[in-house]
Amino acid sequence: IGIGNVWRFPYVIATNGGSAALFAYLVCAVLVAWPLFTYELIFGQYISKCNVDAWPAVHPRWKGLGFAQFMLLFIIQTYMQVVIAYTLPYIKASCIEPLPYSDEVHGEKKYWETFVLGKHPDPLSIKGLGGFDGEVWAALLIMWIITFFSVSFGKKLLAKITYVTVLMPVVLMIVLLIVTVRQPGASDGIAFYIGKFDGKKLGEVQTWATACAQILFSLSPGFGSAITYASFIGKKEDVYKASLIVCVSNSAFSILAGFAVFSIVGSVAYENGITVEEAATEVGTGLAFFTIAEAMGLFGNAKNAMSVLFYVMLFTLGLDSSYANFETLVAFVETALHRKGYKPPLWTITLSMSVVMFLLGLIFCTRKGTQVLGMIDMYIGTMLLLFICCCEGFIFNFGMGWKRLTLALQAATIGNKGSPNGRSLFPNWLCRLDLHVTVPIGTGFLFIYQFVDLARNPYGGYPASTNGWGWALLVVGLAIAFSTIWKRGESQLPPIEDDPRFQEVLNAEGIKGEGKNDETARDGKDDAEEEFVDKEAGDLDGSEKPIDVGGEAPVMEAVA
Repeated sequence: IGIGNVWRFPYVIATNGGSAALFAYLVCAVLVAWPLFTYELIFGQYISKCNVDAWPAVHPRWKGLGFAQFMLLFIIQTYMQVVIAYTLPYIKASCIEPLPYSDEVHGEKKYWETFVLGKHPDPLSIKGLGGFDGEVWAALLIMWIITFFSVSFGKKLLAKITYVTVLMPVVLMIVLLIVTVRQPGASDGIAFYIGKFDGKKLGEVQTWATACAQILFSLSPGFGSAITYASFIGKKEDVYKASLIVCVSNSAFSILAGFAVFSIVGSVAYENGITVEEAATEVGTGLAFFTIAEAMGLFGNAKNAMSVLFYVMLFTLGLDSSYANFETLVAFVETALHRKGYKPPLWTITLSMSVVMFLLGLIFCTRKGTQVLGMIDMYIGTMLLLFICCCEGFIFNFGMGWKRLTLALQAATIGNKGSPNGRSLFPNWLCRLDLHVTVPIGTGFLFIYQFVDLARNPYGGYPASTNGWGWALLVVGLAIAFSTIWKRGESQLPPIEDDPRFQEVLNAEGIKGEGKNDETARDGKDDAEEEFVDKEAGDLDGSEKPIDVGGEAPVMEAVA
């Protein structure tokens, strides 16, 4: 779980019809995001390569997809650090009495727009980006300093504190829900969230596109992180079980956060005599920050202490996803440098990347920064992500294939305590539907719809000069993905019958080599695995496996 579960999810529900959007979100989770995330974990464990090397292993023509994923993750990580940085001014303000964002001082909305964002009252009227006026740029600098030291030198510590940073937000969110649900008007907010079902909204493709993009953004299939992390874990780890835990926990926390946020929104609407929808959309993407600030007054004398805890919660949620994304980027750069014969210390790579991404992130800290962030999030965090997920769906169908995916999972889990015969994708019919239809066709259709819709209706009503930057980045991403589509060559994947990783499963099913008994088959499997490893070895000091950027994978370790 990450900050997207709290920052992005409630806003998506609020702007797309309440419970209708929640229904679309759950359908997209079950039919698109959850299965794609599962297939990525199975694929990553099977191929044992980071995402940039994994796709060309299926076929050289897919090499460009790995580079497109790097671009996607690089841009998203750049602006997500800014979103996480929003929490730091609030943490500082929480130590001041009275709270600067309370009604008796500045008020929640004014504090958010003026003191945190430094937002211009009419962003479209200013030329350029408008300069800096707010605290976000300093908070962003602190964020990158923390990220640099953590990824460079603190991996073992991060692996241990992941349990705290995952469990603490759940506990605090439950506390927030218990307190806010009893407030006047809270029931109206919850009714909007789960009770007001506008069936017409489900007939709008935009509702489905936004809901699908939200669960993809939150769970992160398509980013390449899941493939890279899965490549680090052992051959016999049960990634299917891990996937179920991660997927269900991710969506459950989003839904829990939605109850808390909309309870507060309902209370705000009640106090101001406006509708829940008006209250929910008034502050835009800052809904989560605004509502938590509003709720702190409900804790009486403990409001400062609780404010610190809740904004630290948002901060740690952001760090969890930030570290995972940044480690994937570092692994890619380190692998590329090693392949060229350069072996710089890890800290020099992370420092260089931190500096570059901090400087680029300053764009989102300007007085026009929130508008630019929203635009880039649409063109890259939604459209390019949908396109990449569509490509993955077709690769899993025609490159990996159903049989290889199922055998990879079974081979990884056979002989385990909970699955002596190996796991299978369950339920079979639903997994088949996901793989062959909803993942590739659903994401492809939504991408095309968004593409056409944005071509007709510029995002946010911004001028063409502003939207042009979003289109330019999207086109570059698409060009990178297609840059190797005509590349010829052979797949590195051996025929299923000859794949040494499947021999234990095939032998157990009675599919053995000609004239081999069980013992000979097992010996042959070991020899074949050694031969396969030698064959896979490239010019990267004898291995093309992803560079271990610290020896730990804190998120996956916590799940395991």
